[in-house]
Amino acid sequence: MKPFGFALGALTGAAAVLLLNRQGTQRVRPIAKAAMKAAVMAYHEARVQGAELAEAAEDLFAEAKVEAAAEIFAAAVAAAQAKAAQARTEAKPEATSKPESVAPAGEAPASRAASESA
Repeated sequence: MKPFGFALGALTGAAAVLLLNRQGTQRVRPIAKAAMKAAVMAYHEARVQGAELAEAAEDLFAEAKVEAAAEIFAAAVAAAQAKAAQARTEAKPEATSKPESVAPAGEAPASRAASESA
């Protein structure tokens, strides 16, 4: 922007010198006015393009942020499911393996006694 600002300032200064000259006022005024109008239009167009670029960058950032949050959430859910599955597998052998009833030394467990009597 600085070279553009310098050029605009130089153009404005040159236009002012020409406009202050009474003889050249009628000849140069429309040219200076057109040059200033072109500079203002170029400045406006640059601002519009910059705003569109900023909006596109904001949209891209928002999309990336949403995708990252979704991936983080999916990883957290997967970790929680894995932890729950691990807890179930660790708890399963303890719950399913019932110790045989301890019978006194001289007696056999009930299942053995039933098979021996048959």
